[in-house]
Amino acid sequence: MTDRYTVSKALELARDSADERYGVLLARGTLELGYYKPDGTDPQQPHTQDEIYVIQSGSGVFVNGESRQPFEAGEALFVAAGVEHRFEDFTDDFAAWVVFYGPDGGEDSLV
Repeated sequence: MTDRYTVSKALELARDSADERYGVLLARGTLELGYYKPDGTDPQQPHTQDEIYVIQSGSGVFVNGESRQPFEAGEALFVAAGVEHRFEDFTDDFAAWVVFYGPDGGEDSLV
């Protein structure tokens, strides 16, 4: 197992994945590190785990439930499990590191 995850390896995994958008670099326990590079539209559906996006490149608008906010490279965005979310009006160079973690239903399900 490696502990180095490069953008070039991430892009390769995303391009070679079934949806050609998301590639998994690391999966360990409840943790998953991925790379997301959609082309034109973002067809995501809500996920069962909590999630963090770290914007690698590009900019656009992030829809998180009822909230809409602009984003740009270098920002981190949180999405709770089960919440509808997507990226809109993003630039062609948009890409993000993605971290899924915790139990199905999110951390709040432990309370």
